[in-house]
Amino acid sequence: MPYKPKIDTFLIADNVIQEKDSNKWSVIGVFGQIFSNRFPCFHSNMALYIKISDAEGEYDIRVEFTDSNENKLGIFEGIKLRVDSKLVSVDFGIRTQNLMIPKPGKYHFSLYFNNEFCESCPLIATERGK
Repeated sequence: MPYKPKIDTFLIADNVIQEKDSNKWSVIGVFGQIFSNRFPCFHSNMALYIKISDAEGEYDIRVEFTDSNENKLGIFEGIKLRVDSKLVSVDFGIRTQNLMIPKPGKYHFSLYFNNEFCESCPLIATERGK
């Protein structure tokens, strides 16, 4: 059984880019709150950046986007990760497109490794001018 990873960084951003030669990640436009003139709204491009440590083994990664009542609004899965040593940290990015935000409120991206919950990252949606 793989070790449960420690989440070092879990960020929401406009974009994440992995450089081809160095495999380094660039995280662009970090945020935790969005504003819209009306709801429901769609966020055209949103990305997650995650850095883990104390991991070793193979992991199936899933991220669930939920509202404050734990209703699932989006699921990002099919992500596989292999970590050969607990001595290294590993990072990865997930991109979304046209993520629907039904109404103002608090939302969460919940991160699972091998179907085991690890961490969540909040997102606040606010109506502009309120």
